[in-house]
Amino acid sequence: MPEKEEEIGTVVSNLEGPSPNQVDFVVLNGKVHRGQFVEIPYSEGTLIGMVTNVLKTNKYFERADAVKEFEAQGTKLFEQFPVHDWEYIMAVTTPLGVFTNENKIKRTTFPPSPGSKVFNAQPESLVRFLGFDEEKGLELGNMEFHPVKVKLNLSRLLQKHFAILAQSGSGKSHFISCLLEELLTRKKENGRVAIVAFDVHGEYTNFAEPVMDAKYTDYSKHTRLIRARDLRIGVPKVSAGMFYSLLPNASPAQKRELSKVLQRLQQKMKDGQGPYDLNDIKGELLAEMGSKDAKESVIAALIGWLHELDDLQLFGKADNPSLLDLVQPGVLTVVDLSDIIHQHKKQVIVAYLSNRLFYERRAKRIPPVTIVLEEAHNFIPQQIAKEGSITKGIMRTIAREGRKFGVSLCLISQRPIQLDTTTLSQCNTQLLLRITNPYDIKHIGESAEGLSAESLGMLTSLRVGEGLLIGEAVNAPTFFKIRQRNSQPSQHEGTLEKASIDFEENERKNKKETEDLL
Repeated sequence: MPEKEEEIGTVVSNLEGPSPNQVDFVVLNGKVHRGQFVEIPYSEGTLIGMVTNVLKTNKYFERADAVKEFEAQGTKLFEQFPVHDWEYIMAVTTPLGVFTNENKIKRTTFPPSPGSKVFNAQPESLVRFLGFDEEKGLELGNMEFHPVKVKLNLSRLLQKHFAILAQSGSGKSHFISCLLEELLTRKKENGRVAIVAFDVHGEYTNFAEPVMDAKYTDYSKHTRLIRARDLRIGVPKVSAGMFYSLLPNASPAQKRELSKVLQRLQQKMKDGQGPYDLNDIKGELLAEMGSKDAKESVIAALIGWLHELDDLQLFGKADNPSLLDLVQPGVLTVVDLSDIIHQHKKQVIVAYLSNRLFYERRAKRIPPVTIVLEEAHNFIPQQIAKEGSITKGIMRTIAREGRKFGVSLCLISQRPIQLDTTTLSQCNTQLLLRITNPYDIKHIGESAEGLSAESLGMLTSLRVGEGLLIGEAVNAPTFFKIRQRNSQPSQHEGTLEKASIDFEENERKNKKETEDLL
């Protein structure tokens, strides 16, 4: 990159500007790229802008009809005229803010003058302008056109929630792995959070596995793995409100009846009769059948619903494992949902654990916690009412109130248009990776503040591992390359070719073992 003394261009005047919204400059030295930051001397200090488009033009080729007529005669323009001397590059730039002479940052309210020199933005200027935390920040990548590490402040990134939006195969899981690595290696004196990741596809279970290859970092000592098939929810820990969410169409009479039974069982437990499960609730309801005031239709409906819950094989007399024992500062708890096909069962697990995390943190019985939710659009859908999605209510609550209590959300989705807009609007920082679906792009543009149409249009051209960061964690939209991960690859990663080769190799081994046995 050129040093500041080497100017890269000069501001020009045209119909679009210069204005507080757009500054164009002709490139004099080197190359200029979309997403690059530049500096321009300004009446109040130094203007910082981002190049949003680069145009190459030539006066000899401006009129298509003239070019066609001339070239049709069999003579090339470049053979007759000095066309290369008239080729030049124009860079369209969006002003982002101003470093004032008092070392303050303010918005651009007045354009720079035509003829002003344009310089490549200096690393120290970008670190200050974008608000990177060089001392304690989470190192997640590098800026593409500047020698600057992207190191984000923990609170600015996570406290007001974080969303990662991208199509499948664009690097979401890779980025999350890098984020988890940074959180797990964070020093105690810099502040640590607990992490609970709801892993739909088993992509983060590798963090819990000992490393056999020395080139990878071992995070197993800081990771706890919960297999969903082994998980049990302690019925005494399920509040009446939680039961109501599991029974979205319950009538007021059913809710009153269930509430009475739960209160009785809670009192019996306090009196030393021990914890209870779903069978005990059903037993209490059956006992009610004989009373003269009982409404048999109400009780029968509740018992039928409890049978459905029992079929999920999720509920017991106590939590297993204990949530409070697992949630610790600097520790990752991976809830592996990959072996569950039933979406309703997944919803129950995510809703219950998220509800417990929120209310336990409100009571300050657990440390500040970040909840990572893969495939968020399946748990917090836009088109389904809260009554039809068990997790929607608690996630909306955490999105609205979590920052006050130290509970943050990290939502990951490949279909932003299907993700609940109320929850998404509370994610003050968003990482956008490659997205090509026009409906998703339009949806992001409508929900993301400070994202220009030019930056939005660049999403389709991003390569795997490149992203655009916007929102609370940075002071201006920032394109960057995600760093290499230190953790071992997930067992689910790999190409189609490798999977087919592995399958045939296993088939060959199995066939040989069978033949040897016979």
